[in-house]
Amino acid sequence: MSDVLLSIDDQVATLTINRPEKGNAITLDAFSLMSGHLDDLATGLVRAVVITGAGDRAFSAGMDLSDVSDPSSWVENPLTKFCDRLERFPKPTIARINGAVIGGSVEIALSCDLRVGRDTSKLRVPAISLGVHYEYEGLTRAVKTLGPQAARRIYMLGEKLDAKALMDMGFFDHCVPSDQLDDAIKTVLGAICAGAPLAVNGAKQTIAEILAGESSDAAKIRVKQAWASDDMKEGLAAIREKRPPNFKGV
Repeated sequence: MSDVLLSIDDQVATLTINRPEKGNAITLDAFSLMSGHLDDLATGLVRAVVITGAGDRAFSAGMDLSDVSDPSSWVENPLTKFCDRLERFPKPTIARINGAVIGGSVEIALSCDLRVGRDTSKLRVPAISLGVHYEYEGLTRAVKTLGPQAARRIYMLGEKLDAKALMDMGFFDHCVPSDQLDDAIKTVLGAICAGAPLAVNGAKQTIAEILAGESSDAAKIRVKQAWASDDMKEGLAAIREKRPPNFKGV
């Protein structure tokens, strides 16, 4: 059985870290598999990607430490490389937090656009107890998404945070009882898939550019493309005709 499972259903792809007996700890091979899947999905017909862990105990325990025997030999940190790729993925991404979020899996969740989790979830990054100075890119993701004080609690104190704390600090967009997790994911996906792809994906890209302090030039081009698109005409027609729109992404 593969360490990473890919399923596609109704224009939604789900990547499942599939090592429940190991807390869904992520091997170097798993990072490679997930990266390859993202490359394939970037140009496909899927509207969104969900990332989750197998079982109901852990989203992920982070990197498999048996693969970290000599990190000084890495040309680039495989976690950072994957999270950079995930953050730049051109379509919406959702972290389905089905349990504990430990170590590097916190950065994976923060690299997703949205995070939906169970109200029994816990988070902890034990980097300081391992002598790890967390990567600049990972700390940047945390500071941008959660703010500097939350990042200090997570990465300087190694604080164990429960679901309420995660909701309060903005880690979770939605936090629900375990038996409502999949319904909450479906609600978020329904909103994404009901929107016009040029508008949804364009907003994602523009928000990323704003956070990176980049020029507005690319965003202005996307705005013009959306206004001139067939989907814009379809959206206006749907309003006039009082029916749901049928967007094509063009």
